[in-house]
Amino acid sequence: MANTTSNSTAGFLNVLDGYAGSGASRQGIAVKAFVLNIAVGLILFVIQLTGFFLLKSSAIGRRIYQPKRYLVQERLRVEAIPANPIKWISRIFAIEDSELKHKCGLDGYFFIRMIRALLVIFVPLMVIIMTILLPINYNRGKFSRTINIAGNETSFNVTGLDTLSWQNVSPDKTNRYWAHLVCAILAVSWTLYRIYREKLNFIDVRQRFLTSPEHRLKASARTVLITNIPSEYRSKEALEALYDVFVDNDDHSKLTVWLNRDYGKLRGLVNQRRSLRHGLEKEELRIIRLVNKKYKQSGADTVMKKSSEKDSQQSPSPDGEEEVDTEGSERCITTAFDTDCSDESQQWRIYLKSSTASLATIVQGQDGKHEAAPWYKSWSAGDKKKVSKIAWLRAEIARLNAHIEELLSKLDDEEQFKKQNSAFIQFDNQMSAHMACSLASHTKAGRMSPRFLEVAPHEIIWPNMGVTSLGRVVRTFLATVIFLAILILWGIPTTFLGSLSQLDSLRFSTSWLKWLVPWPSWLISLVSGPLTALLLMLLVQLAVPAICRKLAVLVGTPTRSKREIVTQNFYFTFLIVELVLVTSISAGVVATVPEILSHPYHIPNILGTNLPKSANYFFNYLIIQCLGFSGSVLFQYLRILYITTIWPWFTQTPRQEAWLQTTIPHQMWGNVYSLFTNFAAIGLIYSIISPLMLLFVSLLFGLCWVAYRHNYYYVQRNKIDTHGLLFNNALSQLLAGIYIMEFALIGLFFLARNIDNDATCKTQAIIMIVVMVLTASFHYGMERHLQPLYEFLPVALEDSAVDAERERFLVHSDKDVLQPKSENGDSDDIELSDMNPAMADGADTPTAREPKKRKAVGVQMKSMSATAAQARKSLSKMGKKAAAKISDIQAHMPETIELSRRLQVGDQLAAAIAGYPDELTDLSHEERQTELKAAFQDPATRDPMPVIWLPQDPAGISEDAIKQASKYGQYLQYSNEGAHLTSKNKVEVTQPAPDVRPDWLLDWVL
Repeated sequence: MANTTSNSTAGFLNVLDGYAGSGASRQGIAVKAFVLNIAVGLILFVIQLTGFFLLKSSAIGRRIYQPKRYLVQERLRVEAIPANPIKWISRIFAIEDSELKHKCGLDGYFFIRMIRALLVIFVPLMVIIMTILLPINYNRGKFSRTINIAGNETSFNVTGLDTLSWQNVSPDKTNRYWAHLVCAILAVSWTLYRIYREKLNFIDVRQRFLTSPEHRLKASARTVLITNIPSEYRSKEALEALYDVFVDNDDHSKLTVWLNRDYGKLRGLVNQRRSLRHGLEKEELRIIRLVNKKYKQSGADTVMKKSSEKDSQQSPSPDGEEEVDTEGSERCITTAFDTDCSDESQQWRIYLKSSTASLATIVQGQDGKHEAAPWYKSWSAGDKKKVSKIAWLRAEIARLNAHIEELLSKLDDEEQFKKQNSAFIQFDNQMSAHMACSLASHTKAGRMSPRFLEVAPHEIIWPNMGVTSLGRVVRTFLATVIFLAILILWGIPTTFLGSLSQLDSLRFSTSWLKWLVPWPSWLISLVSGPLTALLLMLLVQLAVPAICRKLAVLVGTPTRSKREIVTQNFYFTFLIVELVLVTSISAGVVATVPEILSHPYHIPNILGTNLPKSANYFFNYLIIQCLGFSGSVLFQYLRILYITTIWPWFTQTPRQEAWLQTTIPHQMWGNVYSLFTNFAAIGLIYSIISPLMLLFVSLLFGLCWVAYRHNYYYVQRNKIDTHGLLFNNALSQLLAGIYIMEFALIGLFFLARNIDNDATCKTQAIIMIVVMVLTASFHYGMERHLQPLYEFLPVALEDSAVDAERERFLVHSDKDVLQPKSENGDSDDIELSDMNPAMADGADTPTAREPKKRKAVGVQMKSMSATAAQARKSLSKMGKKAAAKISDIQAHMPETIELSRRLQVGDQLAAAIAGYPDELTDLSHEERQTELKAAFQDPATRDPMPVIWLPQDPAGISEDAIKQASKYGQYLQYSNEGAHLTSKNKVEVTQPAPDVRPDWLLDWVL
């Protein structure tokens, strides 16, 4: 018995340790299993493609497959998807590069460009290498022959797809390895050439984009983020004095400085207020639904009539120009709360029992104030009481509103908000910003660096603005340790999946798996092939990118675009190590790593021994990726499941419904770039070892090129943009595949033996070593040569950029005053100084300068508090303008049973979105200046006071709630505008939330 247990345990450990080389046990894959994998992949692909064509023109299909047809600004909208599949594919191929750049952003364009570049690399290699090497590998190979090697009869058993690979070359035909060497040199040379050409194209496209008049208009194009600022420079005056060398005549007025402060306390209060707002809206909606269910039962025939007769209401709100009086606010709120708790006249009580309302447990703190009881205090005895949850949430939100308004008047108080060691500096022109960023700013190493360009306000990670140099080092060390731990610990699930891939052999060799022996071979092939590949795909593509993104934030990245670049590095490293190397090493990682560390020169032999055996394992993976993954990119089954099935199970407040209906999916770039770079690396690694891999890699890139081209044009919105830096990073990472291929081939050439058991390919191995050295030299020289052009703009481009800017935006009027022109030649009424103060004619003359000073006096604020207050005033005015524009569409349409109902509601919502400004030209001069002045200030300092958004309902409960909330005065606002409760008790919205920042669409143009 003990013996059996011991054997079972040993077998289990062998199974777990075996995954490190799970691919090695998959050699000789049967043709039947290979065909089964393809069949499963084709079935998945056909189902998903059919679903896409059936749904794309439906109401739900418009929301999923073509939201950019109606849910974006007019300038970004696209035409409807052609109904005919042939016309659809023709349109996909006909999309111009300029359209992709304009409507998908530069990262979207470059990702499509990357897939195209990989096709250009792999399709010619597939044609040439497969034509040469497949016949050489197959003809008179080892197969199942017995060959006399050095006087000993050696039996071989090369079957299945291995007959087309390196492994099938017979020992008496070792001269054929010269063909492999030539093909390897061809593959390396062609790939390096294409990488170099793509990098040159990247530099050209990026520079033309960054110097385009439209981009130079953005505030981010002229702004630099300076970090690690020493204490003596942490003032507006000191930074202006340091950086005025980059503006004409040392004019400080041409510099705008935002010195960051630690607004963590304010940010925490704002987040707490949002959480309470969400809780209050959910509870109010729960009561409204319960009441209307009763109300419908009592008068179903008049429900819709009464619903259509009700008008939307909104509680009085501050006009944005008056400060909230915080004196006596606590007394006012406490009185309103007590009244709210005891008020029996609330309309919902007519239909529901008092016990229906949720209760909140509050306890009295040491300061005498009541607060919500934590879970560990709710059961203990003491001074606690239960009150109406709605009343308590109303009072808490009102208190937070008063407290936040009080803090907003103290934004420059050093005791409240400490200065941080970072600042944003905006120059009068783009070239000044690039020069300030590229030159050293301090005499001591590490001070006032790193510096960052092209920082868009909506991409800033504000909690990371105060990270010090030491903190960044510590954070990087912790992130690296965690990442290494993930690489080790992730072996547990991947080991299990690797064991599944060996199921056919393990069920015979492992005692505790004997019960699988009777299973039919086709079922075992299904589990060990497509199912394992599918689970592996989900394992590495769902959880890991999110973890890598958290690590990127932990490192201290200041912006979301930089976060995606760090995520790309982490994720690609994970994929190349865990998915490629660990999968291939048959001895196990634990045994192999020490050997590599102690004998690095064994790396070629280790790779050469194991990679060929693992080739067939990757066929399963690439087949599923090629057919299943490309189809899922187009079909988007997760979004369909989420929108149609998962989401309706949850309580949908109007705010949640508006978020669901207006949010356009955006790509997390660090994921997809790393994933496709890894696909390409696998293709390069096995291009010589197993040439058939090139076919599946090329097919994968071809199908994904079509799928992603559709998605980026019709579906996804580019929220985060590195302006192509991810593309350049991916090209550099592609060389990892070349190096691994070269190491493996060196080992394979050294391991090759003829019939005399002599190493006859030493010459090929030495040539391959020379090729690897040349590859490394080319890599180093290319990066050193091109590195300065990756991020910074050459001075030579400034004159042509200024000329293009004048030509694009400005025309001379009769009075010889420069004015901007729009696409049709009409003036857009932009002040010249809004775009580029350095271009303003007559700026040096007092007579020309004085009127501008008087005109801008209202927006030249010196303090953070004044800037934030002015921004809130401007936002209030912009909100009123937006509300006026969309007032005509607020009448609720009569509810029908027609299928076009969803389309009509979507059109209303799209029309409401169009009412918000989405270009700086949509704003007045003062609004524009205020927006630019507050652009790089923590959003928490100008977060609008929340509005509790409820749906209009037939029973009138939302109107009564608005009336009840009025007792809190200016500290609590309610509204039921643009939201409606249908006869099925579901929420419909025809506009974004009433408290959405009116400038929310301007984030993309700052």
